[in-house]
Amino acid sequence: MGRRPILTREVLADIPALVEQGLRRGDIAERLGCKENTLVVRCSMAGISLRGPKRFKLRDGVPLRLSRETIASLSVRAAADGRREAQLASDLLDTLARDSLYDAVLDSAQLQPAD
Repeated sequence: MGRRPILTREVLADIPALVEQGLRRGDIAERLGCKENTLVVRCSMAGISLRGPKRFKLRDGVPLRLSRETIASLSVRAAADGRREAQLASDLLDTLARDSLYDAVLDSAQLQPAD
């Protein structure tokens, strides 16, 4: 009797979430009970990226995690402006802080109770 496949469609469907959580492919393979090379090949065949989200670091070295959607959006805008994603993100945060746009951007004024 043959072995049952480990990397079923259902399991493969969960892999992007594991990547988004910051797990590396070796960790994912170990968690799923398969070899890393098998994971890489199967994900490649299924069109699943094992590249983790880009991480920007704040000035004090603290990593700043951004979703794939945010990175994609930053990439498009940065390319249009002729700069890198990290520079655009830095410029946006600098402007937000300098002009005190926290409430406008986060819409937190609507969350606070009226006096």
